[in-house]
Amino acid sequence: MKEVRTRFAPSPTGFQHLGGFRTAFFAWLFAKHHGGKFVLRIEDTDCERTVPGAVRFILEELAWFGIFPDEGPSLSELKAIGEYWDGAPDFHGPYGPYVQSQRLARYKEVAEELIAKGFAYRCDCTPEMLERERNEQMARRELPGYSGYCRDRKVSADVPHVVRFKMPQHRSISLTDAVRGNVTWNSLSLKDTVILKSDGFPMYHLAVVVDDHDMKISHILRGIEWLPSAPIHVLLYEALGWEPPVFAHFPVINGPDGKKLSKRSGAATSRDAREKGFLPEAVLNFVSLIGWAPGEGCEQEIFSREELVSRFSLEGINQASGIFDMTKMEWMNGLYIRKLPVDDFIKRATPFLEAAGIHIPHDKFAQLAPHVQERTKLLTEIAPMVDFLSDKPLHRDMAAMFQKGMDPGKAREVLQRSHSALSNLPDFSVTAISDALRAVATELGLKPGSAFVVLRVAVTGKTITPPLFESFAVLGKEKVLVRISEALDALGSNNTATQH
Repeated sequence: MKEVRTRFAPSPTGFQHLGGFRTAFFAWLFAKHHGGKFVLRIEDTDCERTVPGAVRFILEELAWFGIFPDEGPSLSELKAIGEYWDGAPDFHGPYGPYVQSQRLARYKEVAEELIAKGFAYRCDCTPEMLERERNEQMARRELPGYSGYCRDRKVSADVPHVVRFKMPQHRSISLTDAVRGNVTWNSLSLKDTVILKSDGFPMYHLAVVVDDHDMKISHILRGIEWLPSAPIHVLLYEALGWEPPVFAHFPVINGPDGKKLSKRSGAATSRDAREKGFLPEAVLNFVSLIGWAPGEGCEQEIFSREELVSRFSLEGINQASGIFDMTKMEWMNGLYIRKLPVDDFIKRATPFLEAAGIHIPHDKFAQLAPHVQERTKLLTEIAPMVDFLSDKPLHRDMAAMFQKGMDPGKAREVLQRSHSALSNLPDFSVTAISDALRAVATELGLKPGSAFVVLRVAVTGKTITPPLFESFAVLGKEKVLVRISEALDALGSNNTATQH
């Protein structure tokens, strides 16, 4: 096999959703599996719909996933399109520019070659003429499309014009797709399509064929939505005498509602996933398994990057659409979080604590981190679990104390006796705290769980936290006693109110 070269060629018309990044994952995995090159190309010829910052988003998110193209836009190319920033990656490669808007001369050159060979022609039909023609076709109940009026008119290059590709009217087109097998089109509904606009910008069909040829792309991995475009690409390769790459069209990703995942349907981007507290390695793992399987009979779901690269093949790509299941991605993220070394967990959790305005001494958080880690699916869940360790005013839902037969009178007894028992502890260790508080529950004839809910709300403000005794030990004796006293005061003033 010749050198494998794949590409991710996003259009910066919006911020890529996770389904879009799956294309990048598949292309990267296939290239790395074969020891080849992964190329990033920016297809920015749709000037009207280009969104500022979309290119930077693509580069930053690929880096978050730990995917670094072997070739891609240089700093000078990014500066030319206004997408440069301090710290922008400076890619290099022998087949640049890797930004389509900087390759216009090349597209014009190929369009002129197609005209010279008789496969394309200039067309100077005005928008009004085309609209009138379309209306007449629809009135006759014909399939609308360009009639070919300019095919034999020899329109001058000196007048405003577009370039159209001559579509054959009566022939079938076939290609062998690496995922879908042999695909044949017995008739082509597409009429003489524009390949170069009057402003010199190419249409997608011309640009993608020229770029893939010039950049020596060996395998085109893309979504099934591009399959209807394949016939014109095959015809352009034929007309230019170029060897086509291997095509592989994989299925779309649907949301839980069965509708296609897309930017327009509000699908989550990788940035959304990052801000919700997903780990990049978990998202990479999860999304790579939507529409791809590592092999028949393999039930493994958690793969390292190295395992994904080692196992990936086009044969494993399914033809059926996959489902994006956020609940399952959260489950997988939880597995990844629990596998992190504690120091790494603390490092990744810290920005989320800071973003929530929670400032906790490192040593205190480190003591509770293993217990928090066991209970975390998303990094955003950490701050609410440990905010009681900060110096922020505590918010208590006092009514939450009264569960399983607990009433204000019993709650006061629990708090009073617990305050006394904890005050007398010379050693404020987890074991000593546990023994003292369990003894209080026994003396009062209460189930420990019922008594501990009262204490948990009093000291942490919530009914669910890391383990109670460990939380008390980390918070410290002085603060625990102060908070129990505050809760007693709140019970005395208003038995069921939320206390701040």
